[in-house]
Formats: sequence, structure tokens, C-alpha cells
Amino acid sequence: MSSKCFSNLLSTGFRRLSLDVYWDSSRRVWSLCPVQLGNASPSSDTTSVVESSSAPTSSASLASGQLTDREDVRVRQASVSPSKTTSGTSNITSVSLTSAATSSTGTIIASNSGTSVSTDASAPSPSSLDNVLIEAGNFSCTTTTNLDLFTSVLSAYLQNTETDLNATTRYVILNLHAAAPASDPEGSPTEPSADEMPRESTLLSSILTSNNSAFLFTPTELAEERGELNGTGNWFGSRGSFQPDPAYFTVTGRPIGNRGLATLDGWPSEGFLELQRAKRLIVGFGEIQPQMAAYNFSGDAPFIFPPGYLQENTPQLTTKDGEVTSGCFFQSGEETVSSSTNSSWSVGVIGDAVQESDVLSLVQNLTSCGISPFLNRTLNNTDAATDYRPYQAYANAAKWAWADGEPRNNSVSNGEGVEYSCAALNATIARWQTADCAETHYAACRIGDTPYRWAISSQQGRYANVDEGCPDNSTFAVPRTALENTYLIAAWRQHLSAHSDLRDDMLWLDFNDIGTNACWVIGQNGTCPYLPSQSSVRGREVIVPTVAAVLVFVLAALTMFIKCAANRQKSRSKKRRGDNGWDYEGVPS
Repeated sequence: MSSKCFSNLLSTGFRRLSLDVYWDSSRRVWSLCPVQLGNASPSSDTTSVVESSSAPTSSASLASGQLTDREDVRVRQASVSPSKTTSGTSNITSVSLTSAATSSTGTIIASNSGTSVSTDASAPSPSSLDNVLIEAGNFSCTTTTNLDLFTSVLSAYLQNTETDLNATTRYVILNLHAAAPASDPEGSPTEPSADEMPRESTLLSSILTSNNSAFLFTPTELAEERGELNGTGNWFGSRGSFQPDPAYFTVTGRPIGNRGLATLDGWPSEGFLELQRAKRLIVGFGEIQPQMAAYNFSGDAPFIFPPGYLQENTPQLTTKDGEVTSGCFFQSGEETVSSSTNSSWSVGVIGDAVQESDVLSLVQNLTSCGISPFLNRTLNNTDAATDYRPYQAYANAAKWAWADGEPRNNSVSNGEGVEYSCAALNATIARWQTADCAETHYAACRIGDTPYRWAISSQQGRYANVDEGCPDNSTFAVPRTALENTYLIAAWRQHLSAHSDLRDDMLWLDFNDIGTNACWVIGQNGTCPYLPSQSSVRGREVIVPTVAAVLVFVLAALTMFIKCAANRQKSRSKKRRGDNGWDYEGVPS
């Protein structure tokens, strides 16, 4: 059940997962259950329950295309621990993990002396406790629901989406806790002794790198790249579409080792990270419970970012009825990037206090304000393993660029040879749509090097030459973040309001797939970044982010978080898991 929850969230578009991990000193494992589960032993004088796995549950089967014959930027890990199975009715790959449910009777009861198991004639033996539901106070857990399970699912997902058109970076935030003793499951946990603390083999970084090292972008790599921005193959030494926008960070000259341009706060673009460095995973610490303050953080420092580095609460954020009433980073007329107009890792929590009917509108409004929606509740009173559809709707609500159903397949014409290969912003719906490049519209023009200042071209034109109408000191451009898009929408609507005679809601954006179908690039003469070179003898497959390659990486953080509780409250009805697998394909833009 937990593995399907994780995989469905990844498949439906959740790019960040915030996990509460508990150090279970009785088993010396990082568990997702808040209670220690060690010392299980058989018993015959307790009550049993039935946990069935005969009924199917919803699975996110979200197919997406692949592009092949492309240059391979890095050899990936050769094996994945979960087994792969392929459906006979489609070409979608699914990954199957051992079920956490049991099809026979068996209950484990936590007690002062440890944990005991009750069985009947058809129940599993004590050696198969991995498949038995354990009841500890108000919590129901299994011994296999741990960090190793999550990292295996994550690894399988990353491997199976390597050639997916929508392969993007995933972020994991780890909140550290000590598991409560079985004698007091709902009490305060005690601090593990020095001997009980995780050792080298059980450090979080050891577990993460055991099957995700090839994908992991680390603090060590970031520090090295920040020290020499203009080095060969580095941020400013890469192809133009991979270079980050220095308006979002401070660039200094020769302060670090006298090696040229450097920065202390910059990040690479997502295109650089994924296509140049072949990295798709970033992990950071979140909240640290006091009982785990003595954990060996220095051992993880080269691999995991410190607390507060990848997320921060939005100051003075208030919401009501799905609207953001204060704390929005959009400020009309603002021209500069500052702490009051941008916070790249800012989040807004969507918890139980938010009415179910207001959730999707709040997600859209937070995203438009430059704030990442942080989901800390269940949707429609169901988890993502039982029904992924509410979570897919949530993820779709956070998409700030393309409108629903976009971009259309430009290989499908209207019968007259028209292909929809150019992007335009629709002022009415505030989202992008594909349009015939031969149509005439006004153009979006970025003023100078300021991300938030936009002008509208002086005249309409076809996509191929509309840039000629951009005012002096401006260039034909496309928004790279949700907040940039919000500023452009405001400028375009203001222009339409001032020119009431205009009857055209569409505004050209410098974004097209003219050269290669489904490869959307910046620039009227832009080239697809994952096409093989002319000298290539044979092409290979690489990751292909549809839009992400043009986004400023640190600000592409306008996605969403979710806490996927691996444990379920005892009072909730038992969920049943089916035998069908789940698919690791990305969500089309």
C-alpha cells in the first residue's frame, strides 16, 4: 500500500515529497512508523484480524512518449531492485514491490515486553512478519514500510522515466524523529543513546546512495560549480539555453580561489542539471526532532542539504476561501528581484483547516504568487494508493504554464496543412496555448535583464518576425517561472484594457517546437537540446524535460510538497490492495 502511494504520487506529478522518518533503535532501521517494532514473537492469546489483498485499487497509469536515438549524457545504474512487469494491453512499464498487506489472518500487538503476533491455522509464520499488519496503539504499520522501501520506489521511478518526455528533477525533504517505544506508542520518544544512534551503514546518505547515487545532485557538487561559473562546461560555459539567469543570484569576480566568476547563492538551471549533469534528485533535511539532535549530520553533509536550505515558510502568508490575502510575492509595478518579491523555496501549507472545495483554487493562487503549495492532508478522505485521481487534480492545478490539453500534438493539422507549433499566452485563462505560427499576434517582450518587467510589441506579426516589434532595450521572451508568468499576464491585460479596440487575447511567447515535434525550445531559431549530433554513429536515450530545460532551476521549485504518511490510524477503515502494479510514466504537460 505504501509503495503504491509513493509511486502514484510520483506518477501524477508531485515533484517533492516531505517524509517523516523515524529511527527505530530496536531494529536499527529508519522506519516510516512512529513506533518501535522490534522483538516480535508468536502468541496465541490475542485477537486476530483479516487483511485482504484480493480487491484491486486505483493505479496511476499515465503514459507519455519517448524519444530515442539521442546522445547519452551519462551511464545510469545497471540494475533496479524491484522487478519489472509489463502489461499485456499497453507498452507502459510497471514496477511491482512486495505487498505490505496479508491475505490471511494475523495481528501483532505491541506490549511492554516488545511485540507479539497472534495467528490461526492459516496465518503466516513468525518468519513472515514482513507481510503482517502491526497494531501499536492507534497506529497500524508493517516492518517493511521504511526508508529503504521509499528509496527503492524512487529509484525505480527515476530509472523508468529516464527517456520520458516529462522527466524532471525530484526533491525529497527528510524530517527526523525518534520512534516511540512499544510500551507507550503515543507518548514522547526518548533520545537514543550513543550506542543506539545510526552507524555508518545506517546513515541516511548511505541508504539514499545505495540505489540513487547516479541521480543525486549533492551539496559538494553545488559548491564546486558555484566556485567557477564560467569554467568549461559549467553554468556560464554551457550552451545558452542551459545557462541560469544571474538576475536571481549574486555573481562576484574571482573571490573563490581566483578562478573567475563565482556565486555564494546561485543554482544551475534545470536543463543544465538534467541534460548536462544527468542529475534528477536533490535531498535535504527538514525538521529535526530534539531527540535526534545528536545524529551524525556531518556524515551526511556531502550528500544531503542542511535544514532550511531547500524550503522555508512564507512569512505573513494568510489565505481565505481559496484566495491568498497576504504574503503574495506578486507586487504590481515591481521591477527587481529581492527577498520581498521572491523566495525560491517558499511554501504555503494546505492542511485540514482548508475546506476541500477551496483546495484546488488555493493551489492555483499560491502558485501564481510564487509560493509552492505544501499538501499536508488527505484529499477526498482517501490516500493516493486507493485513488490517485484527487492527487492528480491537485498536481494539475499547480501547473502554471500550459492550459488543459496543451500543448496539442502539432503533427495533427486541420486538414489544410496547419500545424500548431508556436506558444501564445491567452489573457482570458492566463495559460499558454499552441497556435498556428502563421497567425498574427502581439509579442511578449522582456525589458532589459529584469525578470518581472514586460512590454508588449508595437505591432502584430507572425511568429517568425514578431520580435521586430519589441521596443528598444527589450527582447522577445517567454516566462520561466510562475511568478514571471503572473507579471506578464498583468502587463498583457493592462495593455488590452488600455486598447479596448483590440479583439485578440493571444500573445506570442518565444517558445516553439518548429524544429522537432514535441521538443519545445526558446528562440525562433532554437534547436532541440537532445537531438544527436551529425557526427553521432549511433544515438542513445537521455532524459527529456519538455518545459523544464528552459526554467531557472531554483525558481522551478514552484511545485508541490506532500507528506505521505506511511502509517495509518487504527480508527480508519482497512484498505485493500490488489495485485495489479503501478506505472512510472510522467504526466504530459
